[in-house]
Amino acid sequence: MAKPMTDDADDATVVDHGSSSSPAQNSPTPISTPLLTGGANETSMAKVDAALNSTKPASKSSEPVLEVTCNYCDNTQNSKCNHCGCHYCGLKVDESLTVVCYKCELFFHKRCLPEPLANISENNWSCTLCKDDPNLIVSGEKKPNLAGTQRSKMPSAKQTKQRGGGVTRVKTNTCTIVSKDHIGSIPGVHVGQSWRYRIHVSESGIHRPPVAGIAGSAKKPAVSIVLAGGYPEDIDRGEEFVYTGSGGYDLSGNSQQRKAQSFDQELTRQNRGLALACAAPIDETVGATANNWKQSSPIRVCRSYKAAKKHPEYSPAEGVRYDGLYRIVKYWKEKGVCGLYVWRYLFRRDDPEPAPWTDAGKAFIEKMGFTMYDPDVDVDGRTGKSKTESALASTKRTSNVSESNCQSVVAKKYKFQPTAILRELVRLDTENTRMWASINEKKYATESAYIEATKRHLSCPICQELVQQPVTLPCDHNVCCSCLRRSMNAFGNICPMCCHDFSSMGTKDDIKDKVNQNLVTIMRALIPSYGSEWMTEPKVTTTQFARCQGQLVD
Repeated sequence: MAKPMTDDADDATVVDHGSSSSPAQNSPTPISTPLLTGGANETSMAKVDAALNSTKPASKSSEPVLEVTCNYCDNTQNSKCNHCGCHYCGLKVDESLTVVCYKCELFFHKRCLPEPLANISENNWSCTLCKDDPNLIVSGEKKPNLAGTQRSKMPSAKQTKQRGGGVTRVKTNTCTIVSKDHIGSIPGVHVGQSWRYRIHVSESGIHRPPVAGIAGSAKKPAVSIVLAGGYPEDIDRGEEFVYTGSGGYDLSGNSQQRKAQSFDQELTRQNRGLALACAAPIDETVGATANNWKQSSPIRVCRSYKAAKKHPEYSPAEGVRYDGLYRIVKYWKEKGVCGLYVWRYLFRRDDPEPAPWTDAGKAFIEKMGFTMYDPDVDVDGRTGKSKTESALASTKRTSNVSESNCQSVVAKKYKFQPTAILRELVRLDTENTRMWASINEKKYATESAYIEATKRHLSCPICQELVQQPVTLPCDHNVCCSCLRRSMNAFGNICPMCCHDFSSMGTKDDIKDKVNQNLVTIMRALIPSYGSEWMTEPKVTTTQFARCQGQLVD
């Protein structure tokens, strides 16, 4: 049984090796195999399935014949071979009940498989040796144990550098609450929250680049930076610090070697992005000072544990911590300690939340129950997903801690509770009572986890994005106003999710006045930038406004 040579190796194919009753030859004879012409576009899967399930002998075909010779056997019909015959039994019979793995291209009798098959699915079929093991799908910073698996024989599994490692890597999450160029604080993320690795800082949306220290470009103002003590010119006083721009280093060669500045920095790329954030004109010669630094664009600032070598009083002992919003007072050009020019930026803190190194900041962190997000623990500080039972069992096994103490540890990680104002706004949204009941019945570790859960429930069934100008239908589904009007043009007054009729809401022109303002108010309370593209001013009902002002309403 020989491998088929086709233009499309990704389809499960049936190979005709002649009748199983043919007499054996005295000398090796090449096996004649009909050549399947055309790719997957010309040969439908229905024909393939019909050929696999058919037990009738193949009729003579006028198609050209390709002679294929196996290099692992004597090419006789009665000889056993695991390469041109069934990979398990080695026999070259019952070709109508033979399937081909699209990855390794080996042949298998359907009855010889560990799980015998009656039919082949329309998707590409792969054998048990080639299937991806779910246990080998890991996050980017972890490396699985490949001992005893077929992947351990791959060259990529023996490499020393942390790349693929011969396994499937999980794609990192991306913050979808706000855009990557969002200016200001991230909804649900507060001063004092910290992460073990930079990649998770990127996932939170606080600082998107996983390596670079400045998030910005030459065309847009910078939105965030990370203080890591990478330049000797850096000065940190907590409420103020002097930051050195990027560039000036030759990054070729070994990344482990300590490098010194080799050329002057220029006011380009990220450096220019920082200058654009300052409320002063761009001056590429000497820099500029803001007339009113409060008008400068706010920049999110994180401090890394690496900065603790020079400024331990303001930097975290481990991980990366969010320290709030800062604004640039001025920027200038001067010679650094290496005698080459660098660009310096004076930042000044402007955030209502207390700094994490102060007593008030430490009390705020304790009150909010912030703990460092570490992927090696069970609780996800960003999404709030947790395996509480396994975490509790592991804690009890590895330490002599009572069950009540373990429960208190787990409860501390679920400390987030919606504010009284938010609960009142949710109560007023009577059109989505069932949705809010489903969201609030669960526990969440952080505010961002609560926002993520709300976003999942408020995904438009048409555009698959966070619903904009939400219209709540009688069936409790929320749809974007513009998406719903397009759907009404094509399909009439039926819900695009469940086909429920909502003719009682009127025509598509009437839908413009059916926007759920209660839901809009809630989303703006959770995500301040919500609706900035289509809303000119917040529309708050009289009752909601009174509640926000702390007034009593019947």
